[in-house]
Amino acid sequence: MPVLHQQQPLTAARTRDLAVLCRELRLAADGPRFVRLTGEPWSGKSRLLRQLAATAHEEGWTVASGRVPRAGRTRPFEVVVDALDDHLARADGTLFEQLGEARTRALAPVLPALATLPGAAERPDPGAAVRALRVLLGLLGERGTLFVLDDVHRAGPEVLDLLDHLVRHPPQGAVLTVFAHRSVPGGRHLSAVPYDAPGVRHLALGPLPAADARALLPAGTPPLAAELVLRDAAGVPGLVHALARGAAPGPSFHATAELATGIPPVLAPDAIDLHTLSSLGWRCACAAALLGDPFTAAALAHTAGVPVEQALTGLDELHGEGLVRPEGMAGTRFCFVRPAVRALVHHASGAGWRSAALGRALEALRAEAGTGTGRAGTGTGPQDGPVEGPGEGLREDPREGPGGGRQDGPQDGDAGAAGAHRTLAAHLEHAAGIGLEDIRALALSARGGLYTRPARSTAALRRVMAVGPVPVEVRLLLNKALVLSGRLEEAVRGYEETGPRSHEDRLPGGRTDTAVWQARALRWSGRHAQARSVLDGDGALPPGGPAADAERAALALEPGAGAGPEEARAAAEQALRTAPADDPGARAHAYALLAAACAAAGDGESARAAADRAHALLARTGEPERAAHLEALRWLGAAETGLGEPERAGRHVEGGLAAALEHGQAHLAGLLALGLAEAALAVGDTVGARARIRLAAALAEQTAVPALAAAAREAERRTGAHAIGSPDTSRLSLLSERERIVTGLVGEGRTNQQIAARLDISVKTVETYMSRIFKKLGMNSRTQVAHVVGLSANIR
Repeated sequence: MPVLHQQQPLTAARTRDLAVLCRELRLAADGPRFVRLTGEPWSGKSRLLRQLAATAHEEGWTVASGRVPRAGRTRPFEVVVDALDDHLARADGTLFEQLGEARTRALAPVLPALATLPGAAERPDPGAAVRALRVLLGLLGERGTLFVLDDVHRAGPEVLDLLDHLVRHPPQGAVLTVFAHRSVPGGRHLSAVPYDAPGVRHLALGPLPAADARALLPAGTPPLAAELVLRDAAGVPGLVHALARGAAPGPSFHATAELATGIPPVLAPDAIDLHTLSSLGWRCACAAALLGDPFTAAALAHTAGVPVEQALTGLDELHGEGLVRPEGMAGTRFCFVRPAVRALVHHASGAGWRSAALGRALEALRAEAGTGTGRAGTGTGPQDGPVEGPGEGLREDPREGPGGGRQDGPQDGDAGAAGAHRTLAAHLEHAAGIGLEDIRALALSARGGLYTRPARSTAALRRVMAVGPVPVEVRLLLNKALVLSGRLEEAVRGYEETGPRSHEDRLPGGRTDTAVWQARALRWSGRHAQARSVLDGDGALPPGGPAADAERAALALEPGAGAGPEEARAAAEQALRTAPADDPGARAHAYALLAAACAAAGDGESARAAADRAHALLARTGEPERAAHLEALRWLGAAETGLGEPERAGRHVEGGLAAALEHGQAHLAGLLALGLAEAALAVGDTVGARARIRLAAALAEQTAVPALAAAAREAERRTGAHAIGSPDTSRLSLLSERERIVTGLVGEGRTNQQIAARLDISVKTVETYMSRIFKKLGMNSRTQVAHVVGLSANIR
């Protein structure tokens, strides 16, 4: 278990939980009360119980607190002995007189403190002991008794019988009974005491709210490290502490899925202590972590080197401890409840054991995936001929929306087989020798995880390419993975190397797909002119279709691209006309672009309508496809900020940022962080804006993209100007007198239609003025213009 920082104050959420317990304590002064305290591992149950015990002791209560031994039970009623034995060792004869001879005799074989009394050598009678314990609790404390049993998910049946008896036949007097156990998916624990049992207060500790979890981070935690810790800990206090201790100034950016399979990143060396597990449980935990999610009992047994029956026993223990859970309805596959725990256990297992077990794991996974072990080579150099296998799995759907949102992979409907192939592929990245079926598994896994684990897809495709010559589809898919993982310079070089060898003759829409992704790599790296040249066709026929039109709209919206909102609007409208009706992700992306373009042009009504459509479509988009269209949330946020709705923009962009961090889309996460900073700035939250800018700067350093770093510096400059009220007004001097008048009206929050009416000119003329203003000021939104104008007015 992670070692908690006990001196740190409780978070706001846990303070409220403690208040509930203390209120129950005071209510128990008028009669017996019961509290069931549940939560996942390391959620803070034991700490709350210690705090409650300290409060009760200060108020004069007798505190009897026990915990099931971590090494397992050694005798019946072990946790009860832990709670009561010291009290009985100090008790005088008065207590036993009140208890009565028969009840004392029933307890003598159970409690070591009574070993010298009559009946101690007799065989314990659990039923009689339970009834005697009920009476004892009512007599133990003068003011009242707090009876605490912790970790009762490890307790034996006699303890469960005791709890059931106490609930049905409460002790006499002021007694508060609190029993705590881990919550387990499936809820199989303590069935003797139903969750809806009358008279039992159930206090469930959920994950901490984001603000509470962030408050647990040590001062000075680097921005990117902080985000990764908070994401991977998922609000579990003990994991926040453990992972924060391993946070490095320049952490390796990784997707959450990378924690679940293959060799995970090292999150925090020696961060967790799982000595609560038996030897078999620990061995199975290490084997499960080595296999990765999901895994079967058969693969676990083979990897751990134990019979299947023992593996099942170990699985039961891991499930009972809340560490693993069944996956899917069939329950034949399992996974860790928290991917971060899987990563921590993986690196906590012995390196020598891992080395020996790795071969067994690969054997088991190959058998389950149905792949052979015939080798195409050792993977150390080129082979005699091209590898033909991978390209067959990489045929792309010509109906893909912006960025190619549809994904392929095993399409047989067998989720178990898909999981087996995914887990196998993660191991094959480091295997010494791979066969043709292995190569195909790698290629399919790379495509299936393109948007949710792009760095892992990159590694898989490079492993394929290390075997020998590959089809151009593999190289182009690698370029996509590089773009998504933020390695833009490598992607740009990759497209330069493939050159005109696009695959339009082999794949429908292939040339368009290649052009869109190449343009995106250039756009994100700040090479707008080159991106425009690619989208214009480089002297050939320009690429067409909704993806190309959406990319043109995005390019026109980029700051400093030299285009205007009308160009973006035309491209977005064209993307909408051609986007498939059955592709909500592509249509949502196009609507978001249209909303941003309309907001930048001052057409608030059209912008609001498009933003609402984008939001509705994104809500209908499934998670895999939503991951392919996360930039839509960037444009949706820009539109809503431009519409004067920064709070709404912040909610949308915050969700996009969380998803980009979750899926390892590093550069896009930086862009979304800057969008969130814009929304924060619009509501005057300069502290929040700076925090997001620092995150963007850290992501720029991680991806080595100068354009993102420059954008973060510019955002910081504008944030500083906003904070101290001294903006750079030199750009305003570039405007003509008429443009200054229009700019002033924009600063007042007027729409293009209102400006046209005020100046007695056409809306088209206002749009022309706005286009010139955007170019001269180097901006792309009305919010930016209004902000600078407003600050300039404050200075004057």
